[in-house]
Parts: sequence; structure tokens; C-alpha cells
Amino acid sequence: MRNLSILRDSICNFPVGNGDHDVKLCTDSDTSHIYAADVTHSTVCCLSGLNQVLWTQNLRKSLEDTSDDGLGPHSHVAGVAYLQELEALCITATGGEILLVQGPREVQEVGKLQEGIICSAWSPDQEFLAICTGTRQLVLMNKEWEVLAEDSLDAVLEPEDETPSDLGVPSGASITWRGDGKYFATVSAPEGSDVAGSLRVWQTEGCALHAVGKAPAVGLYSVLAWQPNGRHLYAAHAQGSHHRVVLYETNALEHGGFDVPRSGRLTQLSWSTNSELLAVVLTDAAAVDKPGNEDVVQIWHRSNWHWYLKQEQVYSGGQGVRVSWDEVAALRLHVASGAGWYRQVDLAMERTVSSNGTAAVVDGAMLLLTPLQRALVPPPMCAVAALFPHPVQCLAFGTHQGHEVVAGVTSSNELVVVQAKEGDLWEPTSEAELDDMEAEGIQQAVIQPHTVALDEPLADGAIIRSIVWLTGSSSLLVIGTPLPGEGGGEQEHRDILQQLSTSWGDGIEQPTATATKTERASGGCIRIAEAAAHKGALLQMQDGSMWTYASRDHEGLVPCGPGANFPVPCPFMVLTPQAAQDHLGGDTAPAVGLSEGGQLYWGSAPIQGACTSVAVRGQGPGGPFLLYTTRDNMLHTLPFALLGLQTAKPAQLAPKPGMAANKGLGAGKYDNLYTAMHAAMKPQGAQGARDVTIRAVEQGARLLAAPPHGVRVLLQMPRGNLEGVCPRVLVLAGIAAHLQAHEYGEAFELTSNNRVDLNVIVDYAWPHFLTHAGDFVREVEYDQDIVDLLTSLKTESVTSEGGLYAAAMPPPPSTPEPDRPLPSFTDVAANDQEAGQQDVSQVNKVELVAKALRAALLASPGGQGRFLKPILVTFAVVGDLEGALGIVKEVKDRQLAADEATAPGGKGTGEGSDEDDDVQPGQASLTAEQGLKHLLLTVDVERLYRTALGMYDVQLAYMVVAHSQRDPGEYLMELQQLVRAPTEGLRRHAMDMHLGRFDRALHHLVHAGQDHFPKALQLARAKGLLRELLQLVGDRAAARRAVLGVYGEVLSQRNMQEDSALAFTAAQDLPRALQAYKVAGHWQMALTLAGRLGWQEAQVKRLAAELVDGLSSLGNLAGAAAVAVHYLADLDNGVTLLTQAREWREALRLAYKHGRDDLVDTVIAPASAEAAASTVSDVREERERVSKYLTRLKEVRHKRSAMQAALAADDEEAQPSGRDFDDTASEASSAVSGMSAYEGSTTTGTSSVTGSSARPASTVGGKRPHKRKQRKDKSGRIRQGSPEEERALGQHIAALAPSPKQLTEAGQLAELLTLLGHEADARVLQQQLSSLVTEQQAAQQFITDNPPPEVSTEEKQQQQHTQNATAKQGATSVVDWKWDILRPVMLPSPPG
Repeated sequence: MRNLSILRDSICNFPVGNGDHDVKLCTDSDTSHIYAADVTHSTVCCLSGLNQVLWTQNLRKSLEDTSDDGLGPHSHVAGVAYLQELEALCITATGGEILLVQGPREVQEVGKLQEGIICSAWSPDQEFLAICTGTRQLVLMNKEWEVLAEDSLDAVLEPEDETPSDLGVPSGASITWRGDGKYFATVSAPEGSDVAGSLRVWQTEGCALHAVGKAPAVGLYSVLAWQPNGRHLYAAHAQGSHHRVVLYETNALEHGGFDVPRSGRLTQLSWSTNSELLAVVLTDAAAVDKPGNEDVVQIWHRSNWHWYLKQEQVYSGGQGVRVSWDEVAALRLHVASGAGWYRQVDLAMERTVSSNGTAAVVDGAMLLLTPLQRALVPPPMCAVAALFPHPVQCLAFGTHQGHEVVAGVTSSNELVVVQAKEGDLWEPTSEAELDDMEAEGIQQAVIQPHTVALDEPLADGAIIRSIVWLTGSSSLLVIGTPLPGEGGGEQEHRDILQQLSTSWGDGIEQPTATATKTERASGGCIRIAEAAAHKGALLQMQDGSMWTYASRDHEGLVPCGPGANFPVPCPFMVLTPQAAQDHLGGDTAPAVGLSEGGQLYWGSAPIQGACTSVAVRGQGPGGPFLLYTTRDNMLHTLPFALLGLQTAKPAQLAPKPGMAANKGLGAGKYDNLYTAMHAAMKPQGAQGARDVTIRAVEQGARLLAAPPHGVRVLLQMPRGNLEGVCPRVLVLAGIAAHLQAHEYGEAFELTSNNRVDLNVIVDYAWPHFLTHAGDFVREVEYDQDIVDLLTSLKTESVTSEGGLYAAAMPPPPSTPEPDRPLPSFTDVAANDQEAGQQDVSQVNKVELVAKALRAALLASPGGQGRFLKPILVTFAVVGDLEGALGIVKEVKDRQLAADEATAPGGKGTGEGSDEDDDVQPGQASLTAEQGLKHLLLTVDVERLYRTALGMYDVQLAYMVVAHSQRDPGEYLMELQQLVRAPTEGLRRHAMDMHLGRFDRALHHLVHAGQDHFPKALQLARAKGLLRELLQLVGDRAAARRAVLGVYGEVLSQRNMQEDSALAFTAAQDLPRALQAYKVAGHWQMALTLAGRLGWQEAQVKRLAAELVDGLSSLGNLAGAAAVAVHYLADLDNGVTLLTQAREWREALRLAYKHGRDDLVDTVIAPASAEAAASTVSDVREERERVSKYLTRLKEVRHKRSAMQAALAADDEEAQPSGRDFDDTASEASSAVSGMSAYEGSTTTGTSSVTGSSARPASTVGGKRPHKRKQRKDKSGRIRQGSPEEERALGQHIAALAPSPKQLTEAGQLAELLTLLGHEADARVLQQQLSSLVTEQQAAQQFITDNPPPEVSTEEKQQQQHTQNATAKQGATSVVDWKWDILRPVMLPSPPG
């Protein structure tokens, strides 16, 4: 839905032709020079890109001066082409000459064909030259002017379906090449014959004939054009009284075409280099309303398999024109005339959409109108069409008396207007026009526009490029390009601006227009738009500067200022909405522009690179928005209020060296190729996954329009079809606007249609929804919509900070509405609103919303009967299934009561009712069965069945399974068993046992009577409910003792002997309590209970003897010694046990207290000597281990440091140093990489591979069976050479620190040795242990100072904390055990 407009237009005279001869054109893409050759007079002219004549050369005269033969008198120019490699102009002449022109005086004849030349064409790569000779021969030459192949062009084809035609068929030939140069096509007619010519397709290799086309009925013209992309071959022929352009495949089969609505001779077909536009040239065309002939250039465009005539250029005089598309600028058209003038036209494809969203598409004289806000009609269809008298050149939307109006200028420079009779409703206009036509006997379903009567020619007869309605008036501003006239000079480069004041009434009288002001603007205007802020128009010049034109101002054009100017020309321009300009201030840039390179600007500020299309939504929820698509197929939707945050620096928009420009969003942000590759591997939608302002679109989609007051954006796909999308940010703004206006129906529809989380309706302006739940129920028509909202509720808020839509939703109104208080279900005190607000913010959102909607549903017309489904769901979403089933039961009871009341003559609606589940508003109430079926869609049937059983309602449980998808027979036997119990309590017990609710089952069983107490005790023991049973039996002593006895047994089985003893004690079962204490090793309580039981001395001694053995086996030697001494009077055994427990002081005390000095010599002294020897031996061994571990640790650390240095040196050598890498460096690198920091040798790559397995390679297929071995814990081992060795060594050194208990025992042992006269042994013991402590602390300090490289900062801090605690603990222990008199003394050496 794009139209063709003229950006730049320049015309100049050049000294070629005298008004009645043909002209041929070609261009030089490197220098932008244009070469024009007069066919008859053989004159060549070179023009610069600025339309300045550089030189002119007469070929005939130049060859006469340099050659004896020269050009023959009847030799004329047959073909012109510029050769880039030779930097020369190649001209073929009808006399057979092939010329090279390299300058104004450098003409060289490089070859000549005696048969003459009819036409010639170079291949796209300029490697081959195809020539049609005067003898109907095809000659193929290379660029060295060697003939490669030759064949005949003539072919006799019988005409098929011949029809008379009044169009002359020219004799001659034409050649065209496919874009890849593999094929070329020719068309020719036999000399002197008017029958159809033949189309042939040739292969370049060997000049072999590839295909012959079927001749059309009449009149195949000698004009061909192969689409540059190689898709189709285009030819033209006569069909009846008009022309037809036909598409051919490479195999010469016809593939459609289109009719040319003009008479005359079709002389040229020319494709633009981007294969988008096809130029059709006709000469000697009959003029419309004028005598004589005209030359016509039509530009066609195909979209959605429909051909549109986008523009028609008419040149009076009938002097012949020739066109050529520029090779660099795809939409630049060069036009030359035999009248001696040259025109350069820069075109642009742009959409034409009004501010109300009405799109206009030009198709020749037909203007297709579609109001996109109401209808999404893909072209070539439309909502209504307007038939203009001639093809439309340019058009503009405006407003006249509140109605939409379109003004257009036709190819004959007529001004035509068409107006909608009611706002922007064009469809009723078409029907009204059709009624008027039918009354007059005219059957035509199109609008007939009105031609405006002009008092003088538009823009003084200039070529009209653009028109625009001036804001606030019925005036039009017309911009035209002046023809080269009498003024010449600067006048030729100044645009004509003419203001027309139009007037017409409501009738059918002809509108009139009067020119009120005419000005000339230098610089060239490329874009013009209606500017409401300036009460006129906004103009963009060729340098990107912005100017304003005021309709009532006599100052003419006024510059907008540097901030409004685009840095580069922007062919695509959209105005900044008036609302955005009012909000942002007067310095806001008036327009947003998109350059040809894809750079998007807002005034002078760059916004985004790699853009493909742009549009604005001027009005609607959320304010004005800017929308644009990028080359990575993303649609961006940004509010103008935040547009400044997206503005990028100019330096960020340029691509990095070595990267292609404009490859996508942020094309210049990658610092290196590695980063770019990783970014390219990310999914296209990764960035837009969480950003509501970005969404992915189809590849090649372009923005068409964003109608105001809506959330839908229209895109046109590459195929031409239309697609409407709703950007998430626009949708959220629309939802917020509806919620603020309490339009809950529209808000819900917008939310559900666009798959927005329904929680947004509740979370926005929370707890505002609670007070308007009734409004929501009234406006939402279907109960299923309410169910959808309830089932989507979740505790998290989607609009609060951190929520899904927190950053995209507009903020709610700052002032809350004081019209309604919070509902009573929130437990808010009527006189304490502040407390109520606090409660609302703390209570579960799902529960509050469910209660609010339930209250609103019950209060609505129809109440529970109409809204049974959502009412049940309000219970289900909060987990209150019993409440939901209670509602079902209540409805069922009412239903049964009603059936009983109407039983004699009425019709019931019981379980067998077949009523429709989808009851609409206003119909009968829902039945319990329908509500239950809907509840089963929300809740699992098993869960609902168990809930019904938990309510002890068997009938309700059966009703659940009966209306589910399961077989009720599977549950019938189970339900029958549950109801067989004789009493209600036992039935409930059975149901609870079935449901696994053992606490409730125990409760019912206890209250069923004393006869069921044993079963209750058995249940409590099996299910671990003995504490609950104790509470249930209350003060019944016998029952409590039984429960406590069982409880003690259970605790004893769980090896909780102390708790078991206490339970037996509470049950007054003291013997079993004593036994439990004895097993637990609590000899004090065991002996206490023996005394309470009144045991005899002999019994107590037997118990004491058992306790001594038990305590000894449990390792409580001190307790065993105490029992032996105090209850058995066995001093010898008691002292022995104390020495085994290393309680040296207590052993000495008892021996001397009882006068047993012999025990000191016979028991204590030998034990102390043995303990001292063992301790010294252990300490020496641990000192050796500390030394060995520390030595190995230092060795590993040294190897690691050497490895790091070697790797660093290798990395430095691997850096590029301007020389090639050799094999030696590669081998050295391999050797270093094979070294292990934890091993004492280095291994090469080969040895490391072969050494991985000691057994030879197996020649038998399959896996070798492995012998299963039992796993052992290897966490405490140090694996030499492993990466974990360094850490393991540090852990083992830390574990060798003596514990405080060891130090205390050693201190007492040294004290005892001193007492026994073995001071030397005590000194050895203390000094050995002191050395161990010192060496271990030194090793630990080394580990702390030199941590392994993989240790993090937190681990280092933890190690330091552990070391400090150990040092502090060791220092404290030194005071306890390290006797001062036993410390070593360093004596000075004796003198001498």
C-alpha cells in the first residue's frame, strides 16, 4: 500500500537532438556521469550528476578526422554502453562500426561488421557483447572483440488466433540479458513483415538456443526487459486496441502480464536495478483533450500479484523520449528527449495514510481508499474506490467541514478532490454515490471525484511534485519543478510554491481554486507535510534542513532552527504529534525522519540505526508513540515522553571497521568478532522477551499505519498482504485507560484477546478492584470470563515493583476515589478506614478477590442460579473445596425440594437432566449437576471425591464420581463398605481411615466407646499418635497408664532410653524404668529407683556390679570407678579404672585416702610410665608427619610457580609478532602444556595418551567386563600429583594440631611423673609436645600466607579466622599444661 512520489526533480537543456530524433542513454556508476547520444546526428553528450554539460562530441566528424572510412551517410547510433574496465563509452552504429569514446576528442573504431548492426547489448558483467546484424544474424563477442559464436535470428512462426489491430508493429530486434549473465533473450520480426516476431532465449555458453517462445496473436514488439533479479522476462505486444506487457519464464513460457491503458507505439521497457519498478515508454500517444501527440512514461509496480500504475509522466510534442535507471540509486530515473532536454527524477515509495488511519493507494486513475481503523482489507481490494479522470501523480489528505477529503493532481496537471460525506466514513459515501448513479442509469460502484476549476495553470505550468493541505484552512500548497524556460540560470533550480484557496459547497457544483500566493524556494524541497503547530506546512529541503510555511504569513519560508534539522536528507518523514509537542515544549523537533541508509532521526538527534520503516500513533491511551521496524525484524514502540532516553550518540551508530554497515539493531556495538559471533547465535527474540516495547515481526514487514485511539498497528508483508499486530506497550496503556474509566468489559476483552495476564485487572491500582467488583460482574457478559479471571489469580502482583508489567503500565491516578468504602468481607471496621487499608495490604490477594467477586455475584440479578459456575470457582481457587461442595449440595437440595413440589404434574431437573452446560445470561438457572461438571474441569476428580468423603457425605461423593469421566462402579463397592458401620462415629472413622486422616479416625474411635479402646491404642501405636491419644483419654487413670506403658515401649524400641524410663515412671512401672536407666548408663537414677523399690543390699550390689560392667563397656570409666569404690568397696578396681580414664589426680587421691600406698607403686606408676612413653612416641610421629607434609607442600607450591611462569612466557611468545609461526615453537608449546604442576615429570601428548591404559588394545569387539569392587571412602587420602593434593596437604596439617583435652592430660601426666621422681621424663614429654605445637602452628601460618590459587577470598578469611581461634585456644591451653619449670633453657656457650 505504497505510492510513488518524487523526491528530487531537475531538468536541463543539452545540445543533442533537434526536436525530431531518438536519443539513447547510459550512465557511469562510478562518476555518476550521464551519456546521451543522438541516433540520427551521431552526437554524444556527457553530463555530470549536477546536470552540467561536460563535453559534446560529433562522432561523424571525429571519425572523418582520424579515419579514412568514417561513418557512412546512413549509419546511425544503434547502441550505447559505458564499459567500466575500459573507462570508455562503447557505441555501435547501424553501419556496423564499433566505437570507443574515451573523451571529447578520443574516438576509436575497434571493429566493424559489414552486415551492419540493428541492436546490441552488453552482458551485466560486461564480458560479452551480443549483436543483431542487418542480415538477421546473432553475433556473440567478448570484450577483446573476438567473435565467439554466430547464429540466425529468423524463424518462421505461424500466427495463432490472429486478430486485427490498429497498432503498428515495428520491424527490428531487441536484446536483453538476465542478471547473472547466463542467458540472454532476443526478439525480432522478419524484414518487411508485419507478422508476429519470435522470442528466443539463448545460453551464453556457446550461444546455444535455449527456448523459443510461443508467438502472440498479433504484434510482438521489438522491446524486451529482463528483470535484474532474473525472475521474469518482459515483452510487449499488441492486443486488440491496446498494449499488453507479458511475463515469460526462462523457458519462454508465458506467465501472466498486464494491460497498458494507453495507445501509441510502445518503444521501451526498463527495469530499476532493485527489480521493483518497471518503466514503460510510449511515443506518438494520442493526447487527451489536446491536438497532436504525446510521449508517455509509465512506472509500474507489482504487489500481491497485482500490477499498479504508480505514476505517469506526460511530455507534449511527441519528439520521443528515452529512459534509463541509475545503476547505483535504484529509484533514480534518467529521461532524455529528442527535443534537447534531460530530466533526472529521484523517486521514493511511501505510504499515504491520513491522521484518521485511512490509506490511499494509487492504481493509475483509480484511487483505492481503505479506513484501516475499521477494515483490514489487503490490496488490491479496498473498501471504496475513486475514479479520477487521469492517472494520479500526487495526493494529500485533509479535512473540510469536519469531513475527510483527498486532493490529487493527475498526469494532465488537473486538480481533483473527493470528499467523504460523514467524517472518515467512506463506505456510506460510495453507497450514496451508487444510488445517485443508479437513478441516472449509470452502474458504477466507485466515487466520482470533482475536478477543480483553476483560474490559471498549476504552478505556472511546472511539473507538480507534491501537494499538501494547509492546517486550519481550505487552502492547498502545491510544489512544482519549473521547466527550463526563458529565465534560465538559477530559476531552473528553484522550486515553485503556489498556495491555492479552494471552495466548494455541499452540492455537486464544481469546486474552484484561486492562486493566492506564489513563491520560489531555493535548495529543493524533498518532503512536505501538514504542520498543525505552525498553521501551515513543514518542508524538508535537500540538505535535511526544516522550514515552515505559514498560510497567513507574508514572510514566506521560515527556518525551524538547528535542532529541528536532519543531519542528512530523510526521504521518509513523519510529524511529531501535536500532543507530544505540547507536552515536551516548544523546542521539540517537529518531525522524525528516516534516511535512505536506515538511520532514524528526531530532528538532529539520532534515535536508531538499521531501521526499515517508521510511523506514529498521534492520539490514544498512553499518549503519542513512535513506532519503527529494524533490519533484524523487530518492531519498537516508544512513547514520545521517553524518547530522549533512547537517543544514541552519533559515534555509536557507525559500524566498526571490518563489519558490514546496517546489519541490524546496534550494528556498531561489537568490539571484536568473537563477541559479534556470540551475539549472532542468540535468538532473534531474546532481547524482546522481557521488553514490552519490542516484539518480533515477519521478515521484511513494513509499518503501514497506527490508527489513533487504538492499540493495533498495521504492517504490510513483503507479499503485499496486511497484518494487524497489537504491541504490548499499547495494549497495556489501553487496559490502564479502561480500568481508570471503570470500563471493565472493554478492559477484559482487550486483556484476553491479547493474551495479557488477567491479574493486571486486579493488581492495577490495588485494592481499587475490590470496591468495583460489582461493576466488573455487570460489564462482563459471560460467566466463563469471570471464571477465567478467577483461575488466573496468583499472589504475586504483575504491576508492583518487580512485576511482569511494572515498568510498562502507566501509573494509576495519584488521588484515590473516595466514593466507595471497602467491602465488609475484609473485616474492616466501619469507623477505622486506615486499619482497613492496612489489613487489605496484608491479606492474601486471591482470597480477597474471590470473596469480593462472590459477594458481587450473589448480589447480581440471577444470583447463585445464574452465576453458579464462577461462585463455585471462588471457593476452589482458595482451596475451600468443602465450601464449593457445600454450595453444590445446597443447590441439589433445593432442586430436589422443587421436584417434590412439582412431582404431580411438573418436570424435574434431577441428575438425568440434559440441559445445556453453557447457559447464557437471562436463561434458566444452572443445576447442581452443571455446576459440579464445571467444578470438575477446575479440580481433579480424585481430590474432589476425597473432599466429599471428608465431609462424611456418601451421596455427594457418589455424585462427584457419577459426573466425572470415571466408572462409578469402581467406587460403588468402596462406598458400600464405608457405610456398613453400625454407628455414625464408626462410619466416620472408616472414612477417615480411608482418607488417611488418622488423627480424626482416632478421635472418632475413642469417642465410640470403651470397647474400642484397644483398637484405638493399636492405631495410635501404629501411626505415632500416642501423644494425641494421651490427650483424648483425659483423666482416665487406667487408660493413661496403658497408653504410657505402650509409649515407653515404643521409645525403648527407638533407643530413646531416658524418655522410655520417664514414660515408665509416669506409668508407675518402676522396674521397667530402672531397667531403662541401666541400659542408658544413668547409674545415679538406677540406684535411686533401687532404693525407692526397697531393694536389699545384696540386690543393690548385684545391680552395682552390672552397672560397673555396663559403664565400662560404654566408655564411662570414671562413672564405673565411682560405683566400684562407693557401692562395691573395690578400691583396687576403682583405681585401675581411673588410670585407664587418665584421671591421675583422682587415682592418687583415693589411694592415699584409703592408705593404699602400694597401689601407687603397683598400679599408678606403671600406668603413667606406659602413658608417657606412648604419648612421646605419638608426638614424635606427628612431628614427622607435619615436617613431611610441609616439605611436600612447599615443593608443590614451587612447581606451581614455575608452571605459571612458563605458561606466561608461552603466552607472550604466542602473541602475533609480525613473523610466521614455526614448528619449533609449536613443539615447545606442547611440551609446556604437558607439564603437571603436581608431578615430578613432564609428559608429551603421545605419552599421555598411550600411558592412560596399561593393558594392550583389545581386538575383540564390545566392552571389556570390569570386576565390580566395593567402594571405599577416599576422602581422607592424599593423592600425589592430583590437582587436589595441595588442598589436602593443608587440611592434614591443620588436623595435626593437639586438642585441648590432649594437652590437659599431658599436663597432668607430667605433674604425676614429677611427683614420682621422674622429672627428666616429664621434661621430655613436655618439650616434645611443645615442639609439635610450635611446628604445627608455623606450618599453618605458611598455609595461610600462601593459599592455593583456587581459594576464594571468603575461604581465605575463614582460614584466618580458624587460625586465630586455634592460636587463642592453644595459648590458653599452654597455661594449663605447660609447666614453667619444665620449659627448655638456652644456656650460653662456655667461654674459650
